[in-house]
Amino acid sequence: MAIKTRDKISTKDEGNTNNVTCPACNETVSMRLFTTKDTTLVAKIKGEDKNIYISVCPNCASVFSVNTNYLKERDKGTYVLLTESDLKLIQNNNG
Repeated sequence: MAIKTRDKISTKDEGNTNNVTCPACNETVSMRLFTTKDTTLVAKIKGEDKNIYISVCPNCASVFSVNTNYLKERDKGTYVLLTESDLKLIQNNNG
C-alpha cells in the first residue's frame, strides 16, 4: 500500500526483511522496509533520485537507512540477504 502526501512524496511498504541483528538493540528481528519516492515535476525534470529506503526494528522502533543496492537487487528478483552492514542508524529509539 502506498501513502501519498500533499508534497507529492509517496511511501510504499516493501514488506519484511530476513532475520538480521538490530544494531541498536542487538536482537535478531525481521525488520519492516519502506521506500519513499518524490513524484514532483521538478524531480522528474532534474532527474534527481530523492528516493529514501528505510527499515524499522519491530523490537526497539529504531529507524535505519538501507543500502540502496540491497533494494535495487531485491526489486530485480535477486535473492539478497539484509546484513548489519546494509543498515545506517537514523534514529535510535532504544531506551
